[in-house]
This record gives sequence, C-alpha cells and structure tokens, in this order.
Amino acid sequence: MKVIVVGAGVVGVTTAFYLKADGHEVTVIEQNAVAGSETSFANAGQLCHLTAKPWAAPGVPSMIIREFGKSTAPYLLHLRADPAMWSWLIQFLLNCSPKKYSATKAALLGLAKHSTRLMKDVVKSTNIKFDYESKGILHLYGGEKSFTKAVKAEEKIPEEKSRGEVLDYSDCLAAEPALTQSQVKYAGGILHSYEHTGDAHQFTRAISSFLEQEGVEFLYGLSAEKLLLDGNKVSGVLTSAGIQRGDATVLSAASESVRLLKTVSLKLPVYPVKGYSITIPTGGHNGAPSLSVHDHERKLGFTRLGERLRVAGTAEIGAEDKAATPARIRALREHTQKVFPNAGKLELAEPWAGLRPMTPDGAPIISRTKYNNLFINTGHGSLGWSLACASGHMISCLVSGRLPVVEPLGFGLERYG
Repeated sequence: MKVIVVGAGVVGVTTAFYLKADGHEVTVIEQNAVAGSETSFANAGQLCHLTAKPWAAPGVPSMIIREFGKSTAPYLLHLRADPAMWSWLIQFLLNCSPKKYSATKAALLGLAKHSTRLMKDVVKSTNIKFDYESKGILHLYGGEKSFTKAVKAEEKIPEEKSRGEVLDYSDCLAAEPALTQSQVKYAGGILHSYEHTGDAHQFTRAISSFLEQEGVEFLYGLSAEKLLLDGNKVSGVLTSAGIQRGDATVLSAASESVRLLKTVSLKLPVYPVKGYSITIPTGGHNGAPSLSVHDHERKLGFTRLGERLRVAGTAEIGAEDKAATPARIRALREHTQKVFPNAGKLELAEPWAGLRPMTPDGAPIISRTKYNNLFINTGHGSLGWSLACASGHMISCLVSGRLPVVEPLGFGLERYG
C-alpha cells in the first residue's frame, strides 16, 4: 500500500527505510530542503544502547531548583504564561518518581538494544558512511556522591556484559589521555566500551539518498498543513502544494506532529525542549578525545566525528524560538575549554540549537491511533538518534499488521489516556 511519512529527520527516514523494506510505496513530506535539517542536524552523536535512560529521573526536580536562573544550568526553565508548557512540566515532574523512572528506563533499554542490532544491519546492507565508530562512551562524574550512586546502580544491572567498567580518575586518564589536560577534575568514571557514535545528519542524508535510488519519493520544501479525514480513516495530507493521498500515514514530524494531530482532534503530549551544540574543527590539534565522553554534572556529551568535535547538551524548557542563545553557546565553549583545552579551533566552533520533541516520561510515542490508518512515531527527545532504527522498524510492523520484536505497550499513545 501507499504510505505517507511526514518528516524526514532521522526517525522519519528510518521509518521510510523499513516501510520500503516491507514492500510499501512510500512518500516522505519534508518542509526543509534536505533531510535531517532540524533536531537530527547537530546532536551529541552518541548511540546509546546500554546507557539509554529517560530525562524524567528522580534527581531532576532538585536539580532544576538548585540551578534555577543560571545560564549554565543543565535544565533551564523559562517562566512563561504557556498552558501547554506547564501541563507538560507537571506531568514531567510526576514521572520523575523512582518507580516510573525504572519502568521507563527498562522499556527504553529494550528498544535501544534492538536499535543497535538493526543499525549494524543497515550499515552492512547499505554501506553508507557517517563517521560511525564503536570505541565506547566514558561517563564522568564530578562528585564522589554522584559517582558512588552511579557505581551502585551499575552493580545492580543483572547482566554482567551490560555493565560498564568502573574506573577511578587515574584509570579515566589512561583510557582517555586527552583528559590529562583538563582543568576539571572528576571523581571517577564508568566506561561503556560497547557503545557507538556517529553523525546523525550524515546518516539521515545518506539513507534518504539510498531510499531515493530505491524508489522512495521525497517531497522537499512542502509544509504539511492538516490531515484529511474520511470517516474513521485519514485519507491524505493537505500540503502547501496540494493534497497527498495514501492508504496510511505516519507522523514523524517531531513537535510539529502536535499541530497536525490537532487537525483531527487528537492530543499529543509532546513539548519542544531546546538543546544546544557546538561543532569544533580539530585539524592540526591533538587534544580532542578519542572516546566519546559524557559529563554527568553538566549533562554534556563530547563526541569525535572525524575531524570535528561535537559538544552537545542542556535542556531549555519554555524557549520561544530555535535561535542559539549566545549565553548558552558561550557556556558550551567555556566548559569545553576547561575540559579539552587543546581540542581544536574553538574560535571557529559552529553553534546550533534545535527543538527536541519530548514526552513527559522521556519515552517516544510509537503508536496506532483511533484512526486505523494513522500512526505516530515521535517524541524521542534526545534519544532519537539512539532509537531511530528500532522505532522505524516497530512502526513499520504496526503499519503492516505484524507484531513488533519489541513489546509496544510501553510506547503507545494510550499510556496518556
């Protein structure tokens, strides 16, 4: 059958990949001129399958209060008269309980592990290039308290092969020599040597090009205006260039999916949370890390992508636009200067900001709807890159009437009533 996918970010493109593999005729509608131009453009580059976890965690409410008003705060809250923001934020805080965090984390880990297996198959079958590496991710902890807590949590993981290697700070320096120049001292770290990294934008562009050669139609520069109904079905999508009709429709348009679902009286609990990154040229310098590094105190990821260092993180709740706020970019540069002072040409760092589509519990919505040919695949937050392949595969199974490999119950729209 003909399936319309709205959105050509990394989630939308992988959705198109698996729909095509299932034998469907696929048309992708994208408002930008190329694929991967929004949230997928400049993320941290970390593909987490053993360390994927929701943002709605037990320590987050106290962190928001402790860091309130600071330009360097990992979670920055803007007090605005926005009912949608306050509704989402209240739900988010309620999901920070230990019980809900544990349940969501377990669901995410199952999806992330499946996504890693699928990613390896995609790389092998398409031979695409996107600065893909399998060197691991080193998680650093600035205080003894947070480090001890992380170590205890790691020890509780049932499968020994899924646990990271606990390192004291001297071992961290041996694992990543670039840290010897750091002005920031850490209590210790946990090395997950089986984690992967890669450039999500390059991947998305490469897969979209591959799919075009396979006959998938990409309609760039078209804005999806509304969904069209015919009884209990969606008959098509009204775009800025006319109507596109299909037998099924999948929304993977990040936060724009909220607006589109309102046109058919469906409410989607997704809110745009702004994230930031800088990309630093590393040519001629020898101080950039070889491993991907995650700073848990500042919630920042440092990832080597070929001859570039990507530094990404922070969450800005209630941001009014996509513009890169100078103070936030400056904070990224200053912290990078402290941790990796000889990483590259910081003065040439390219700033970026984008809106992550976040759900209150931190897990994506991969779901059917009350319209039997309308499906949702969005709300991945900062985990879209890590979960894209499994999400695309799962939604293709739902569209095709098959049971997904991963249990879909934890990702359905019905969990929000």
